[in-house]
Amino acid sequence: MRYIIETFRSLKDPRQPWKIRHRLSDILAISIIAIMCGATSSAQIAKYGVLREEWLRKFLSLENGMPHRLTVERVLSLLNAKEFQRLFTQIMQKLQTITKGSIVALDGKAFHSCTGEDGKTHVMYMVSAWCDANKLTLGQIQTQEKSNEITAIPELLALLDIKGSIVTIDAIGCQHNIVKMIKKDKKADYCIGLKGNQGTMYSEMSLYAQDCLNDRLMNDQYVQCSTLEKGHGRIEKRVYTLFPDLSWFKNRKQWYGLASLVRVDSTRTVGIKTPTYETRYYITSLTSIENAARAIRAHWGIENRLHWVLDVVMREDGWATKQASLAANLATIRKLALAFLRNTDIPNAQNLSGPLKMWACALDSRSLEFALFGSILFS
Repeated sequence: MRYIIETFRSLKDPRQPWKIRHRLSDILAISIIAIMCGATSSAQIAKYGVLREEWLRKFLSLENGMPHRLTVERVLSLLNAKEFQRLFTQIMQKLQTITKGSIVALDGKAFHSCTGEDGKTHVMYMVSAWCDANKLTLGQIQTQEKSNEITAIPELLALLDIKGSIVTIDAIGCQHNIVKMIKKDKKADYCIGLKGNQGTMYSEMSLYAQDCLNDRLMNDQYVQCSTLEKGHGRIEKRVYTLFPDLSWFKNRKQWYGLASLVRVDSTRTVGIKTPTYETRYYITSLTSIENAARAIRAHWGIENRLHWVLDVVMREDGWATKQASLAANLATIRKLALAFLRNTDIPNAQNLSGPLKMWACALDSRSLEFALFGSILFS
């Protein structure tokens, strides 16, 4: 927390200097802590500050008391969202180590609707990078439309130090420039979904895979492995098939580092219902079926452990925020709050769920101090 507060001081304060009564770093720190304790609006952030002022003064300056609700809302709406996201990415990479072979998943999430100057409702998206091994966000970039993820992904990749990792993206990231940037510029591997947005390539690859599986004489053209998962009344079997010989693919040189095609056949049974079947394809620079299967499975961690938690635990979609910049900055603060909750084992609360950890931080100063500082400092 102290490192983050010091880093926040490098942010450009959007207010006029003669009107500043509360430090920007103090407002941001109060917002993070309040959200860790369950706040879901700027009014609740300000109220939390008032109720916990004595404790907050132990490590924040607060020369002019606690900021008013309108001050919190105004400052967070004026703050440059793009610069704040850049600083967030810098902080998150400083706080964690990416080991060789780690899975880094990139995915976009719709997180806010706002009314633009044209009077129409626009949905904002946040493209995030998620490290599955650390269970933490590495960085994020805001974009205004789903289609803009194509331009946001290279922008986010440019901020990341992911050498030696395996980058996973769904089909929207299946672009020449993106795979080249991952493999050549970032010195990482990739495993990217292949769908109809690459129509000709998808058709040729899927037909080739099907021909290999149907012809017994082509058994040496692929390797397979399978997984079986059971839980919550659900059984899901996945068969992963890797095709390492793509010399026949005439456009192979356009896809930098392309080494293999992966096909995943899933059979899912829930209770006594009729099983459902799904087949998916991926292009990858990997040559190991085990690593490819691990990367594909780990990609869903960004949905289950990040997006779902933001929606259900932190109620991201329920925040009543009209301004786009305020919504974007609050989304960044929520990820910082989640990092504190995730990145520490609170004494006597190691096995608690996300909501119960938030509850523990709200009720017990010692738990909150341990989450923020890694030890009990003030109690």
